[in-house]
Amino acid sequence: MSGTARRRTAGGGGPAAGRAAGGGSSNILQFYTDDSPGLQVGPTTVLVASLSFVGIVVLLHIWGKFRM
Repeated sequence: MSGTARRRTAGGGGPAAGRAAGGGSSNILQFYTDDSPGLQVGPTTVLVASLSFVGIVVLLHIWGKFRM
């Protein structure tokens, strides 16, 4: 060795070298397989349920203010 450090190339060579940037979409699809155990709920159902919950909480807060 002559005392100089070896520089890494831009391609890397680590475990993530073969992956594209932002390639997480294939990992999301693993959650929506038919053979996954448990209750399968779509994103629209989750959105409607969460917005309904927030709306009910807001209405209860308003109702509590007028009741006092």
